[in-house]
Amino acid sequence: MGLSEWRENQRRRQERVKSALRGTHLHRLLGEKVFGREAWRINEASLAGGLSLGLFVAFTPTIPFHMLLCAVGAVFLKVNLPVALAACWVTNPLTAVPIYMLAARLGKDMVAHPEAMDAFLAFFHFGGKTAKFVEQNIYIWSGSLVFSAVSAAAGNLGARIAWRVGRRMRNKAARRPGRNEARRD
Repeated sequence: MGLSEWRENQRRRQERVKSALRGTHLHRLLGEKVFGREAWRINEASLAGGLSLGLFVAFTPTIPFHMLLCAVGAVFLKVNLPVALAACWVTNPLTAVPIYMLAARLGKDMVAHPEAMDAFLAFFHFGGKTAKFVEQNIYIWSGSLVFSAVSAAAGNLGARIAWRVGRRMRNKAARRPGRNEARRD
């Protein structure tokens, strides 16, 4: 299958997905922007941006809203929507608990000043269970934001490197002598 055939198959697949999305909650929420070219474009910047967005959202403790946040973000940031939605599933029901436990541990290590935490909780008059809840949320969010930023940056860099390596391999294969003559036979 050549590149032009692959692109045609991708275009047809995207049209099927777009027709399936019409009339859904996502379509009603975002309107026709969901079907804009930017949200479905396949190029280096769009794919890397979609992967970054999806990974960033994946590591935040917003589990019931991951896909919605990715969809809205992809439309407004003009990155690849399907890649962003797929990447946000890094945290799924099997991986969420270990990821959030590690994030809470990292956050607790980062906010290692119990005096500062006690002063913060006292300032807002949090006490008892509310104080413990707020404290744990601060730990999870601070660790999760570090995970999110690092994974988004690594995903963006990895996607761009993979794109360029793939492009270089295609160009090298296209310039290889004797390849065109073999196809003509």
